[in-house]
Amino acid sequence: MEQRIQSLEQQIKQLKLTVIATVSLLLLVLAVAFTGKAPTSNIIRAKGIVIEDEQGRDRILIGAPIPTSNNRVRTDTNLVRKYWASTGADSNEYMQWYKNYRHNGNGIAILNEQGFDKVLLGDSLPDPNTGKRMFSSTGMLWNDDLGYERGGIGANKTTYGKYRSVVGLDDDSGEAVHLFTLEDGTKALRIAGVNGYLLIGLSQQSGGLFQAKQPFAGIKYFNNKGKLIWQQAMHQQHNK
Repeated sequence: MEQRIQSLEQQIKQLKLTVIATVSLLLLVLAVAFTGKAPTSNIIRAKGIVIEDEQGRDRILIGAPIPTSNNRVRTDTNLVRKYWASTGADSNEYMQWYKNYRHNGNGIAILNEQGFDKVLLGDSLPDPNTGKRMFSSTGMLWNDDLGYERGGIGANKTTYGKYRSVVGLDDDSGEAVHLFTLEDGTKALRIAGVNGYLLIGLSQQSGGLFQAKQPFAGIKYFNNKGKLIWQQAMHQQHNK
């Protein structure tokens, strides 16, 4: 019985400490809320942060721009040539293209043990290692173990100042499944295969993604050369 009482007393003491800590934190939050000023000791200011793993390898890079790292493959031309450039004359051609790719951004880069970018989060994100982006992207990207892009979600600003939002999933052959909301009002799901791609959605204007002569809602299938092979418009189905 005495042991139970002592145990109960100990639990009560711990509960009191917890309550005191919680109330103190709540009072601090209320004080900050009413004064509109946060204690300066709670603010960390830095040009960049690099987090290492137990072996001392850079694994998380945080900054605006993302800090440089000797462990990052994409900024080491020797490793780029080793892992991403093909052999022979094509290798030199790739390296010439690669010099013009965007490798930096504002946000977070998470690297794997080998130094390949695995996850990128932020604004003005880097280009993939396979070519330049059409627009500057804000959002999140994820790559495979060798740094090849496998998907992402983001918003892009066009040269005309309008925005498009895209969710993309890639496979070994490249772009696989994409969900679009484009600046011209088009909403679509694009599914790419070996022989072509399927578009499901609607467009408010002629031309554009659906290559329509008038506003379109339905399904279209194009071959690899962009030629329309089959289509089914929603209004045609309704009239039947």
